[in-house]
Amino acid sequence: MENNLYSKIADQTIKQIKDKVYKPGDKLPSVRAMAKRRSISVATVLSAYNILEDRGFVEVKPKSGYYVRRSPSRRHDLPSISQEASQPKSIAKADRILQVVRDCANPDFINLSLASPDGSFLAINQLKKSFSSIIRNKKVFGIGYDDPKGDESLRAELAKRSIDSGMLISPDEIIITPGCQNAIELSLRALTRPGDIVAVESPGYYGLLQLIEVCGLKAIEIPANVETGISIDALKLALEQWPIKTIISIPSCNNPMGSIMPDKNKKKILELIYSYNIPLIEDDIYADLTYQEKRPRTIKSFDTKGQVILCSSVSKTVDPGLRVGWVIPGAYQKEIEYQNFVTNINTARAPQLAVAALLSHGGYDRHLRFAREAYRQRKDQLLDLIDEHFPKETRLSNPKGGFVLWVQFPEEVSAYKLYLDARSKKISISPGYLFSLDDSKYHSSIRLAYSQPWSNKHIEAIKILGELISKQIESSRVG
Repeated sequence: MENNLYSKIADQTIKQIKDKVYKPGDKLPSVRAMAKRRSISVATVLSAYNILEDRGFVEVKPKSGYYVRRSPSRRHDLPSISQEASQPKSIAKADRILQVVRDCANPDFINLSLASPDGSFLAINQLKKSFSSIIRNKKVFGIGYDDPKGDESLRAELAKRSIDSGMLISPDEIIITPGCQNAIELSLRALTRPGDIVAVESPGYYGLLQLIEVCGLKAIEIPANVETGISIDALKLALEQWPIKTIISIPSCNNPMGSIMPDKNKKKILELIYSYNIPLIEDDIYADLTYQEKRPRTIKSFDTKGQVILCSSVSKTVDPGLRVGWVIPGAYQKEIEYQNFVTNINTARAPQLAVAALLSHGGYDRHLRFAREAYRQRKDQLLDLIDEHFPKETRLSNPKGGFVLWVQFPEEVSAYKLYLDARSKKISISPGYLFSLDDSKYHSSIRLAYSQPWSNKHIEAIKILGELISKQIESSRVG
């Protein structure tokens, strides 16, 4: 009887959603309210709501309740990825990338491109106060060089926080760097020599592709899934065919798609790198911005041999201007510590102390709670705007955290032309070719960033993009 009852309630609720009794974004009655209304048990309602969640009609927002998904039919329908990796290639896109970055820094442009955190959150004010106190009360100048590993108090705070991602490490296992990108660069220089091959996700963050080029390396693209991240099967095939020296992956809140790799896949990647005896560089920079109640575990948290090198920073969670990142090198501690000394000698002390204070007084956790919810709401608003203004054939990723979204248009749409047309109207977007070695690979895709509040100008920019896309489609079909 109970089994039939919860299935019946789920079916009735689905019908109400389809009939728009409950609209996208609406909150369903709480579990207890529904149980009271129907005179049934809480367990029965939970079972019904679980069915709705499994079928993609609702989503759970931690400490809030069950909500009707926005555009469920367009969240998860990006095409299946190929299981084939690319040939190793050199990279050369510096001028085009710098143009996009310069536009984002131009106050005349509406930025829908650069993945940078909102600078208006309260954590920034806390940092300002910390800097003021540090300058007044602590000796940060005239002390010569600090510990090459970085400030001990910051490393201690990071070691305490590592438990949240499933790791148990000591402060001595952490090296402070001027950002996550620098930490990855140090790792590459320690692990590779010019001409070596590095495996990367595709679509992949263009900054990593450029870093590989600067280091004189070749990249081989491994297709990534919108839900589960890098393809294990394609990675295995590439390892069988090419002398890959290391792998770079963003398993949690991936850039540009926002996916979170399941734990079972993280373990499978470990099995592969153990089998081939190669290291993996884990870019963990977005993981603290998950929309889930619990922070994702790192691949490194499953690593028992020290072959995973974890890199991160506060550039995406707080502010890139702090230039405070870190690397946990595992078995490659000596090599990376030496590279850090040769390249950086030291990282500025005042920002390290300010970040340590933010972590130690609970300010960082309060900031994360606010930031996660703000970014999640902004994502939902972007999805609503896309529903309203973009062609119905548009396909989207379903970010699980962070503040970037991958958008794919019909084949006749040129993302590069859209970028140029948008640029002429002072709107900055990231065209898909930036995220691959092959210019034609994502010719109909773009990445949109949604970290900033939705002002009238930002909303109008989405409307203009929709009009530009529609014009391309109409022109193509008429011709």
